[in-house]
Amino acid sequence: MNHINLIKTDFLAKIILSKPPLNILEAHDLEKLAEILDSIKKENTLRAVIIESDQKIFSAGVNISSHAKEKINEMLKAFHSVFFKLLDLEIPVISLVKSGCIGGGCELALFCDFVLASEKAYFSQPEIKIGCYPPVSLVYFPYLTGNKKSLEMILTGNKLSAKDALLCGFINHVFNDEEFDTKAELFINSVIGNSQAVIKTALKAYKRLHYAEIKDKLKFSEKIYLEELMRLEDTEEGLKSFLEKRQPVWKGR
Repeated sequence: MNHINLIKTDFLAKIILSKPPLNILEAHDLEKLAEILDSIKKENTLRAVIIESDQKIFSAGVNISSHAKEKINEMLKAFHSVFFKLLDLEIPVISLVKSGCIGGGCELALFCDFVLASEKAYFSQPEIKIGCYPPVSLVYFPYLTGNKKSLEMILTGNKLSAKDALLCGFINHVFNDEEFDTKAELFINSVIGNSQAVIKTALKAYKRLHYAEIKDKLKFSEKIYLEELMRLEDTEEGLKSFLEKRQPVWKGR
């Protein structure tokens, strides 16, 4: 069963996260998402990509069990492939966030070119609470909001409301629930109503000017994750305690 669905119209590609109940993703789901992004790149008529959820929350990220030592290489390879594909796209990607974005789900939503959120949405990187760090956010958040707020999000794991995310520069707009669909459509139309060729060229230039180092930085973040973080006793304890549904006992090593 596909949990990542693609719906295409004349000008839009809608990617719908549809894995009940919380859109917790496995490596094969991420590989499917990367395949979809590859197929979109080959389309000549599409003017924007929409990423949204039809579940209770946008996404709770990657399955924690995939962080085990025997699975982590496969998971990170699949996960980071999605972000490399997003960087290579030359049409705008817009995430529509009506609820919670947690962990890898937060990284996916905020990595999009535009983020439209409802008042009920929130954003959280709780990996630190289980002895890990979010490798994509470690690289990308400073581009959005600078170092101080980035470190606060990564090192506390605290939730950020949609309103606060807007103030920090993480997202573009917050709409109330009743008006969300209408205002999101207006925003999308304001993007795709412009010249497709000009937008493609401008976005290509923008990414090369401002995001040229992201891939190398992400590879370095992944290297530290695999070679140093995954060797820590506290990382092993954090993951184990989460799966056992208990508080971690940190050893400081």
